[in-house]
Amino acid sequence: MKKLLTSVVLLGCLLVSVYAQGGKEVVQEKPTQVERKGAQASSKAPEANFTGDVLVTPFFSDNEDAPYYGSYVTFAPGARTNWHNHPAGQRLIVTEGVCWTQEEGGEKIIAYPGDAVWCPAGVKHWHGASPDTTMTHLAIGGRVPGKSVQWFEQVSDEQYLSGTVSQESAAVSALPARQQSIVAIASLAAFGDIERLKAALGEGLDAGLSVNEIKEVLIQLYAYAGFPRSLNAINAFNDVIKTREGSGITDTIGAEPTVLPRTADKYAAGRTNLERLSGVTNAPPAGYAVFVPTIEVFLKEHLFADIFARGVLTWQDRELTTISVLSAIPGVNAQLQSHMGLAMYNGLDEAQMRAFIAVLAEKAGQPTANNAKTVLERVLAARK
Repeated sequence: MKKLLTSVVLLGCLLVSVYAQGGKEVVQEKPTQVERKGAQASSKAPEANFTGDVLVTPFFSDNEDAPYYGSYVTFAPGARTNWHNHPAGQRLIVTEGVCWTQEEGGEKIIAYPGDAVWCPAGVKHWHGASPDTTMTHLAIGGRVPGKSVQWFEQVSDEQYLSGTVSQESAAVSALPARQQSIVAIASLAAFGDIERLKAALGEGLDAGLSVNEIKEVLIQLYAYAGFPRSLNAINAFNDVIKTREGSGITDTIGAEPTVLPRTADKYAAGRTNLERLSGVTNAPPAGYAVFVPTIEVFLKEHLFADIFARGVLTWQDRELTTISVLSAIPGVNAQLQSHMGLAMYNGLDEAQMRAFIAVLAEKAGQPTANNAKTVLERVLAARK
């Protein structure tokens, strides 16, 4: 659906540019035409101009009255174009995966779903997928006159990989700085690494997290890692705040939490929140709920009602907190996999999840990140 909406909007913009050139109305001599989805067959990109498996799906057939083209192009991991240029330039809009692109003599640029890349007219460059992900972009360009691309030599493996770091490390910028800080704070708090946690808490405040947002991360921590970790982290945060106040730093307090009234049906509220969080309604009770019904009541009434109803953090932020904590706890991969699925259902895309792995590697250590990556690959495979 996102791809279809993007296509419609972009096609509409292109038509406007054709029929309203220079601010003057252009008379449309031919009737409106609609090419239905799937009317244009997909084809494998020619090996002479591409390295690896690449599939091209045009939006529409050539039209002598329309000097432009539009196609979805899907690159397998590691696949890329040859060096080339576009006489009229080209716009790439990444819809899936991680896109790499580079101008001749320039630095490699990383683009993520939703990013729009402009390839200037006549500039030699290449683009393709990262080594670890399938990448799809929408390509739109013009023809001058009638020519859309000039091909050159292949991009060698050395050129393709030169100047890059691991895919996860390159992906860090896909996750906003405040959410990177949530990952660092939650995982280090779960580990109980207080000194490094204090540094992460200060970095989180500097990255735009409010005092109350961090408090919510540390409150939610106890539901997954227990009161001792949560209380130790809260005490560490109190020390950080006092130190910053002593240095003349005034941090943003932020929104106040919402507390459910005593008369609320917390079990019903928790069940409703969980259904909204997961998109699953009327799910049968899990095995643990059948075996120990009381824990199911606590889960619904406290975690998904009391905590998730507090606001301050978005549910996406709360799921990011949860997977950060679970990644730091050995032996809970089943729960980690479930909550990674919830995190993606609540808006975190593949590039952002890989950014999450990259932050874990930096803050919580490579073994923790490696385990989380293994679980993430299962989640991504199941979604595809």
